[in-house]
Amino acid sequence: MAKMVYDEWFGELTFAERSAIRKFNVSPFDHEQLCSEFGRENHAAITAAIKERSTSGMYREPSRW
Repeated sequence: MAKMVYDEWFGELTFAERSAIRKFNVSPFDHEQLCSEFGRENHAAITAAIKERSTSGMYREPSRW
């Protein structure tokens, strides 16, 4: 099982997910969007999406238009 940590803004996260959130400056709103997209308990998919969508060094939601 992955090491879990608690963050007052994001709730229960894996250590890798929290690291990606901090590194790529993911906002609480963007994290909620990812939780809606992948499911709150799917930490691996959320972490992978953060890394995939942060090609410029900062997290960016994909364009929906």
